[in-house]
Amino acid sequence: MNEVGFSRQQAFSWARGRYAEAGIEPAREIMALYCAACEAKEFLFAPQVLSATQTEVFRDLVSQRCTHQPLQHLLKEMHFGAFRLVSSPDVFIVRPETEYLVELALRPQGARKAKLAADLCAGSGAIALTLARELPSAEVFMVEISKKALAVAQKNLERYSDLARRITVSYADVANPQLWEGEAGAFDLVVSNPPYVPPGTITQPEALKDPPLALWGGGADGLQIPKQTVKQAFRLLGQDGILAMEHDPTQGEKLCAYAGQIGFRQARTHPDLNGRPRYLLARK
Repeated sequence: MNEVGFSRQQAFSWARGRYAEAGIEPAREIMALYCAACEAKEFLFAPQVLSATQTEVFRDLVSQRCTHQPLQHLLKEMHFGAFRLVSSPDVFIVRPETEYLVELALRPQGARKAKLAADLCAGSGAIALTLARELPSAEVFMVEISKKALAVAQKNLERYSDLARRITVSYADVANPQLWEGEAGAFDLVVSNPPYVPPGTITQPEALKDPPLALWGGGADGLQIPKQTVKQAFRLLGQDGILAMEHDPTQGEKLCAYAGQIGFRQARTHPDLNGRPRYLLARK
């Protein structure tokens, strides 16, 4: 390679060609990879011409992306609302659907007065951090079964140490009947994005890069872990406590019925922004 690397125009032209060959819509991704290659925080401050070394890094990042490696893994960062979180193959990549879940969880009457809130199947800690920010008077508990995911979550809590002071982290199975035994029946709000994917339903290559432990819900319909999560939420919540949980569009009716069977009232499914039944909302 020449001593001088790609100009911006050359870089984008080459990358768009590679993306087209791989069948990936580039959107704003190329800008992000360009910034990563030259370690610029914003595209506005990125150089007009990359060095030879930076060009090599850029070409490698684009080539990896064109094998359907998730952009978040390449950037080692992902966004959730106002948070910039550490991303790695060890933890589930946060998505806009889950941002909307938290918004829905905070809508019901009394939700924002919560003094004790929980994030079940916490993964990166994105929900726990958001609850701590949106509920400044609340204590927040989060639980995760994957030690690797918890290691990533700890890094994210360190980034936002002012919020982390109100977050209690636990390594446990969400189905553990002794989970937070001293606080059982005292929680005001439980939010969860548990593993829920039914077997054989993922076709997007990027989605399959998420940890299997964070994807598959268990059983023929993917409902094993979601039902365990609903049951645990019922145990943890106090009178009038609120549960908000993300689920697969095929699971809404069964989860509403299950929630009603174990004692929840007003159990219903709420659609996502694409109109698909995606969220269980229930009150104890």
